[in-house]
Amino acid sequence: MADRQATAPTALFTAALQELAQEYPTDPVGTATVAVTVTDPTTGEQHQAQLQPGQIEWLTSLVRDELTTTRAAHSDGTGRCGHCTGTGTAGGR
Repeated sequence: MADRQATAPTALFTAALQELAQEYPTDPVGTATVAVTVTDPTTGEQHQAQLQPGQIEWLTSLVRDELTTTRAAHSDGTGRCGHCTGTGTAGGR
C-alpha cells in the first residue's frame, strides 16, 4: 500500500488528463499532440498524457482562472470567482 500511495497522485493526475483529452478533443483529428510527463518524486516513475495544443491552452486558462479565484478569496480580494467572474455562469467574462 505504501508504494501505491507514493505513485497514486502522479498516476491518477496523468490518467485524468488523458481521459479529459480523449473525451474532449479541441483540435482537428490528426493534430500533433504534446506529451505531458509527470515524474513521481519518490520512485522516479514517469507517467504521460498526450494532449492537443488546444487542450494545453484550455488547461492553462483553467489554472489561471483558479489562481484568480484563489487571490479573490483573500480578505483583501474581490470575492469574485475567476471562472465566472461572479456571474454564476461558466465562462461569464
